[in-house]
Amino acid sequence: MEYLRLIKKPSLDTEPGIKVTKELELEFKNENVEQTLKDLKLHTTMKVTGEGYESTYDTIINLEEGEYLVFEEEGRGYIKPLEPFMTIEEARKELDVDL
Repeated sequence: MEYLRLIKKPSLDTEPGIKVTKELELEFKNENVEQTLKDLKLHTTMKVTGEGYESTYDTIINLEEGEYLVFEEEGRGYIKPLEPFMTIEEARKELDVDL
């Protein structure tokens, strides 16, 4: 029996997003979210309402240059994903290795 070198099947789904730089500044607002990004700090105020309750969350996320933020226009705005993201070009370079 011969063991094969296996990898997880890559996803080809793409998400809109941006790469964080020191100079990047932005503002975003929708019905439930207000966000600002400045000096590598993403400040988010989010309103959540449900049956019989209303909550407001105020969050500041310290970012590092080179990280990616995924964008949900109708939802949470800019979010820092839990799993690592990269551009298609970065993925192509990473996969171009001798196995």
